[in-house]
Amino acid sequence: MSLENSDVAAVVEHCAPTRDLIRGELIAVHDNYKIVDTEQYQLGRNRVRGAFVTPMFADFKTYIAAAIVTGKVPVYVSRDDVKAVAVLNDSEVGYDQGHCDHTATLQLEKTVVWKKLNDLNGQRLNQRAFATLLDDWASVFKATGESGEVIDIKDALLAVRNMKVDSNNQVESQVSNTRETRGTLAAVEAKAVEGKLPTYFEVQDTAYVGLDVKNIKLRLLVNTQDQSPALTLQIVKQELLIDEIAQEFKTKVAELLPDQQVLIGTFKA
Repeated sequence: MSLENSDVAAVVEHCAPTRDLIRGELIAVHDNYKIVDTEQYQLGRNRVRGAFVTPMFADFKTYIAAAIVTGKVPVYVSRDDVKAVAVLNDSEVGYDQGHCDHTATLQLEKTVVWKKLNDLNGQRLNQRAFATLLDDWASVFKATGESGEVIDIKDALLAVRNMKVDSNNQVESQVSNTRETRGTLAAVEAKAVEGKLPTYFEVQDTAYVGLDVKNIKLRLLVNTQDQSPALTLQIVKQELLIDEIAQEFKTKVAELLPDQQVLIGTFKA
């Protein structure tokens, strides 16, 4: 750079050390006009932003009502994790969209029972472990037979504690003029020596705190590998149950916030 140009640059720097910008409290400083946000040095923020999270319907509604100035806000309900997110600064006067960084989230908590059932779903337990489980949760589980008849939980527990495995071999033989085949079929079956072994268990629970009570059905599977019974609980129609929970949650959010736009889905600005 020539001496003449250096002098011109120095004059410009002294005459205009800063330049005002239109947006917020930002200024352009004469360091190649680097943009500096001075909000951190102020006594407060330029605008409201943040993320409020609660498991309570009432607190979710109260926070949104206090945060909304005018108009509606979009509320996005996630099917996968039973969560609703309200974007409180989705719109701004004079702009197509706001900053979308002020949100209120309603995240329902799983009940203790629903957590336990999800942990148990598909898990193989030996005879002793399953008997202990049934003893601990006897007040929660209702045992039923194949046709839906109720089995006393004491009889169900007795059946689990007293099981035996029967194994029968059946030989099949087929002979023709040119071929002879033989095969052995092994039939293995677990039976209760005492009591009555259930086919299903039923649990009355809301699944998530704040939802309605629903009937959760569990299928009892018995595996006789290694001549020792292993028992497994499997949630019946789990996908349909999850869909029912999502639809119920959306309905409750819509009833809670009748003046807002409630949609199933997620949003990322």
